[in-house]
Amino acid sequence: MDRLLRAAGRCALAFLLVLGVVALLPRAVQEAVPDAVIGGAVLVLGALAAARRVPKRPRQPR
Repeated sequence: MDRLLRAAGRCALAFLLVLGVVALLPRAVQEAVPDAVIGGAVLVLGALAAARRVPKRPRQPR
């Protein structure tokens, strides 16, 4: 449950980060960017943040 809450928090942070960047863009660029691109950027940032935090298992000798 703790992992799920942390992942949701990271996705929320990514969402706010993307919205902040979009808010800084000129109005014409904001309107030209489709909503799907913004949503995709949030998903990618959230996945990258989650993947970065996952502990890597040590390799097993063969």
